[in-house]
Amino acid sequence: MRRKRSAGRARSPHEAQQRRLLMIEQGGRGGVADYTGALVQALAARGWQIELATADDHLYQPVEGVTTSGVFHYVRRGTRLGDLLASWRLKRPLNGLLFLFSLPRLLALAHHSQIIHTQGWEIPQLGVPALSVLKLAGRPIVQTAHGTFERTSRTPRLRAATRRLQGAMTARTIVHTGADLGRLAPSIARHAVVIPHGEYGGLARTGGEADRAAARAAVGAGEDVHVTLMFGQLRTDKGLGDLLAAMRALPRLHLLIGGQEAGALAENREALADPALAGRITIREGFLDMSEAAELFAASDSVALPYPVASQSGVLLLAYGFSRPVVVYPVGGMAEAVLDGETGWICARPDAASLTEALSAAIEAGTQECLRRGAAGAQLAYERYSWTAIAAQTEEVYEAALSDG
Repeated sequence: MRRKRSAGRARSPHEAQQRRLLMIEQGGRGGVADYTGALVQALAARGWQIELATADDHLYQPVEGVTTSGVFHYVRRGTRLGDLLASWRLKRPLNGLLFLFSLPRLLALAHHSQIIHTQGWEIPQLGVPALSVLKLAGRPIVQTAHGTFERTSRTPRLRAATRRLQGAMTARTIVHTGADLGRLAPSIARHAVVIPHGEYGGLARTGGEADRAAARAAVGAGEDVHVTLMFGQLRTDKGLGDLLAAMRALPRLHLLIGGQEAGALAENREALADPALAGRITIREGFLDMSEAAELFAASDSVALPYPVASQSGVLLLAYGFSRPVVVYPVGGMAEAVLDGETGWICARPDAASLTEALSAAIEAGTQECLRRGAAGAQLAYERYSWTAIAAQTEEVYEAALSDG
């Protein structure tokens, strides 16, 4: 079903002169795709004609004013070929090669646009050749840096140099928090703009209603325990080890883990198998659609985001969308989106001891207080992070880039 524009939609200052945007998001699924889908819908409502270049097996829904093109091709995990190539460490190089083959078509789309907006690159180093090709179209390029920190210690200098070079090749860089600005090279920070991450109430509602009691029974959690959820891509920088340490100190805590494995489960294999935690950890591993996510959030009392380093988090906004309070470390821009004592708990320090204290406080607060804070989080997101406002701010960035020529 195609979504129709409302009669009272906001109008672009240049609506009489139709604006054409090429939006590039490679993955087609996951957190960045959720963000991109909400943003293009809000921009289309402001009169932009958008070409969305993404994966050929994308999960985007049709939106009036948005043409979705499957430009990028992948061999993914979960298929026989993908798992086999991953075991031989050939999947990533093959996907990189397939990406390079897609660049001529990407350039052709760029020629039909007036401005280009990229949402990052699956393999950061490949962003440099992609931007080099896109610049041949002679159109201003805006990039959104969804993360301004290094997720891995491998080749840090090369990765930092790659970020600087990408920033130098774009007219504007969008980041989500004030904390991100300090991580940017001065040459990039001068043309960087802070635009918050948008709310995910609408995305959460696509998962439907899930019954709390049934959801808790399905994950093996009774009403006498506090269920905290770790959700999203299960990377090694998400703080799972600290959560497991807190579990050992809090016998009334049940840990629910949901998302696609990206190293965290393997890294903590022994801790997850600790007999002292038997029956208190439930894992739903794999890519989860929003109806499955709705069940996990319904079963939860809180959502734990003990990231030792971070920019902002789509999972945090999704937790608010499902009216669940969050427990976060005071790092990056995470605390900018949390009202301590009102929409969640901000740990005193980014370590396991402080996480244990915060989760203990959440347990003692009880179910009704968690529900109250979750509702406050949903209200905060609705008021502060509406996609209508974010689309308007993004449009201002486009106008500035176009004015620069």
